[in-house]
Amino acid sequence: MNIPENLKFDYLLSLDKHIETEGKDNKEETLKRIFEITKKIADLGFGENDIHAIVKDEELYLKYEQWRKDNEL
Repeated sequence: MNIPENLKFDYLLSLDKHIETEGKDNKEETLKRIFEITKKIADLGFGENDIHAIVKDEELYLKYEQWRKDNEL
């Protein structure tokens, strides 16, 4: 079983938003979202290595960029 692609995209989007966000309160909010998505992934039975693989997958990142453009995010 693989991590659902939409969950991977949400994770990448949350990371991007965290990087782009300014201000302590805003950073805390985006970090909270990252943890929520990480928990969803872990609840599906995936571990730390699976989560790390998301950000290392160049093909996925290209799909993510297209998904982000298509959804105007």
